[in-house]
Amino acid sequence: MDAEVVARAALAAVPGLYRARIRERIAAAGSARAVFAGRAPAGADLRAAEQAVRRAAEAGIRALLPESPEFPVPLRDIPDPPLLLWVRGELPRGPALAVVGSRRPSARGRDCARAFAAELARDGVAIVSGLAYGIDAAAHEGALAAAGCTVAVLASGLDQVTPTGQARLAGRILDGGGAWLSEHRPGVGARAHHFPERNRLISGLARVTLVVEARLRSGSLWSARHALEQGRDVAVVPGPIDTDQCRGSNELLRDGATPILEADDLRAAVLGPLAKRGAAPPAPGSSPAARAVLELLAEGPCELDALSRALGRTAAELAQVLLELELDGRVRRAGARLALARTES
Repeated sequence: MDAEVVARAALAAVPGLYRARIRERIAAAGSARAVFAGRAPAGADLRAAEQAVRRAAEAGIRALLPESPEFPVPLRDIPDPPLLLWVRGELPRGPALAVVGSRRPSARGRDCARAFAAELARDGVAIVSGLAYGIDAAAHEGALAAAGCTVAVLASGLDQVTPTGQARLAGRILDGGGAWLSEHRPGVGARAHHFPERNRLISGLARVTLVVEARLRSGSLWSARHALEQGRDVAVVPGPIDTDQCRGSNELLRDGATPILEADDLRAAVLGPLAKRGAAPPAPGSSPAARAVLELLAEGPCELDALSRALGRTAAELAQVLLELELDGRVRRAGARLALARTES
């Protein structure tokens, strides 16, 4: 059992101890374990944390430290990153779209969320949402219908599905190769303040947050605010101006959010150059990561840093893929500059 995981889990469970303060203490001591070697915070219980980590492992739930290779890269850079993530299933590595909106949407809103999620999922974009009723559920269902990947971010520990009525959908997400994610350890129930905190993870995982039908005091607006604070883009499906159902989302449009009128608008917002299709047919047998690299380089030579940002992967994560493509003669490298071998001059 990883002692650093246990120590972080113990610190995260201390009532009233804010994440920012915990990060300060870890930085000062050098590690969470070192915090306990000194004067540990009152209420920190290593034994209870060790039991939680053990129970999690027995349930197929793993705990990820920020330095873990599996920890989502986009969440490392948000203003208030999680101290520890609990994950069940397989986290995606490529681009992601967050979809949020009303828990009681119109039929039109539900259909839009489902259709847009399906369209982007077919392009290899992971769909991230919160497993709530309404728009969240429609987004997850759209991704599943397209045989795509979807991630449910929960406001409770992963030993319990919240809301409880979504257990069947949650199971389908795992069966479809997706994941559940939370910053709360097993045994922790969903509390009111967990939901706005959870929303920062939904937006933080994605390049774009799509809002479909939100009232003026909707929790979806918290997701939009988090996205903007994190330097992410916000997109909105416009709605009728004479209905309260869309008042909050329409105001986001007035304030500069990107209007989404069709799937191609969303592709352009999320995928950028990768949204341009047909430029480079991938070689048979290529991995999804290799295909994504080839499709991006079909738009022209690219610096490694730009390629890493566009694909949502670190340079280290791309190293093996790029090596294989170079050995196959499909990609040529000159320093940090990469290009398709057949088009590079």
